[in-house]
Amino acid sequence: MKFMGDYPLRGQTELDAVCTILKVRGRGREPREGVPRSEPAPLPQLCAEHEVLRDEVYCQIVKQITDNTSSKTDSCQKGWRLLYILAAYYKCSEVLRPFLLAFLQDAGGRPALPFQGMSKACEQNLRKTLQFGGRSLFPSSMELKAMVAGRSAKRQLFLLPGGIERHLKIKTCSVALEVIEELCSEMGLQRPEAFDEYIIFVVTERGQGVRPLTRREYILDVATETERLDAGYTFWCRRAVWSQPLKFDNELYVTVHYNQVLPDYLKGLFNVLPPARAGEQHFQQAAKLAALQHRAKDGRCPPTAREVQDYVPPQLFRLLKAQSWLHMVTQHMQQAQALSAHQARAQFLELQQQHHRLALPPGRQPERPQLPQQGDPPAAGAGSASATLTASPPGAHRQVLPEGDPVDADAAAHGQLQLPLCGDRAGRPALAGHHPAAAGAGTGTGTDGLPGDCKRLVYF
Repeated sequence: MKFMGDYPLRGQTELDAVCTILKVRGRGREPREGVPRSEPAPLPQLCAEHEVLRDEVYCQIVKQITDNTSSKTDSCQKGWRLLYILAAYYKCSEVLRPFLLAFLQDAGGRPALPFQGMSKACEQNLRKTLQFGGRSLFPSSMELKAMVAGRSAKRQLFLLPGGIERHLKIKTCSVALEVIEELCSEMGLQRPEAFDEYIIFVVTERGQGVRPLTRREYILDVATETERLDAGYTFWCRRAVWSQPLKFDNELYVTVHYNQVLPDYLKGLFNVLPPARAGEQHFQQAAKLAALQHRAKDGRCPPTAREVQDYVPPQLFRLLKAQSWLHMVTQHMQQAQALSAHQARAQFLELQQQHHRLALPPGRQPERPQLPQQGDPPAAGAGSASATLTASPPGAHRQVLPEGDPVDADAAAHGQLQLPLCGDRAGRPALAGHHPAAAGAGTGTGTDGLPGDCKRLVYF
């Protein structure tokens, strides 16, 4: 009632009233070791400390917003906002659950009611809390102020291979699984088994710290926790499992996969034969792929000798003279010039799939450990000639991991996973500006540095 304005605050603020109800210390996970707290640790009270009071708090809020007769014009509105916040953090009991959901569904099904939209949002929060366990970290002061003011979403930057930027609308209860589904939808993927092959990572310390998110982690919890360590953190989405065949009818899909495959091809990770056994067929294949790379950059003129060197894996390039490579690539450019940049990228991927069957999943670095596994079952087709990965990452096949379970017991191992980030943020040597991988190899790619507006995003 203090928060709704029906009872004197007595020196407190509205935020203080919410904090008194919401205190979350003692549930969920604490900040990681070595991560400084940006705010004092809240004292455990009410819902966080006393589970039996959660139903009571829910009932009291519902009572206050039902036939509200307060003289305060915004009393009922504030009550709905408080219910929205509470539903994002705490479950109600199984006894109260059907009645609370029925109340929210009834309020959301009446267009004439002034808070129809808010009631639907409260129902969504409650259902996600029942499914995923609820938010586990106390919100940042900025997020809490935004929720109290009725602003419950913000635009969050997610980066795809090659630095392609996507700003997604992240709500209070958005989880990693929803982000993957939305990004996959943009790439024309609708089947659940396709979603299983992608993972969200949070990257800190200019690419040196990499942590994969489980499917049930709340994006704003991760953002709150990570910002204490590195305000310049970024979220990345990357394909981690390659059991589904490639498709070529969506330009974003082709560009993303081209950007992820290309750096590993140029490192020679797809060469299954030792250099000593490479013959004319392999040289011509590499020359054709080089021509496609040049066309993927919208190159119409024949490439220079320096560009050709950048297009061919060094293990192969050193077996022939530079002029020989230039001559072969120039010959293949005659056919490549008839293609669009999108068609060139698609043909590059198709050739990789046909000739190498993507035997090494892009992103798997022999000199660095792969994404840690926890004894997950082999992916479909493992052990066959076309199998690419022998294990699925946590959360694959729409598996929802238990609340609070770590991705891997060895947290330090996450920092060893190498991602194809941009330039000096990549955790690998920066590429020359003329290099196809550095150029993003397609439209919509970002630059080496992040835009200034990506650091601070405004709630709305």
